[in-house]
Amino acid sequence: MKLFGKAKEIVYRSKDQEDFEKAKGLLAEAGISFDPVEYEEVPACGCGGKVDPRKFMNGVKTVPTRIYRIEVERQDKAAAEAALDGNVQPVRAYGYGI
Repeated sequence: MKLFGKAKEIVYRSKDQEDFEKAKGLLAEAGISFDPVEYEEVPACGCGGKVDPRKFMNGVKTVPTRIYRIEVERQDKAAAEAALDGNVQPVRAYGYGI
């Protein structure tokens, strides 16, 4: 992704907050500049598209809705992947859909 002239690459994507925090720590230890992103997955719906039906299922969230992502500049991608490799879940652990 190119944002304000800097090309960014995704090196981490997960629904596990503890693993996300660990990944941020590993990149900081390695001295790699990164952008952590946290957002909520919203199902595609019709009329009530802003209402997440999972929040009304007996008051219990059955599926984690937060997605955590880390982006680095393109030239730092190899170093970031080396720092994360084997220490956190791989990017594709949750499939292509997130």
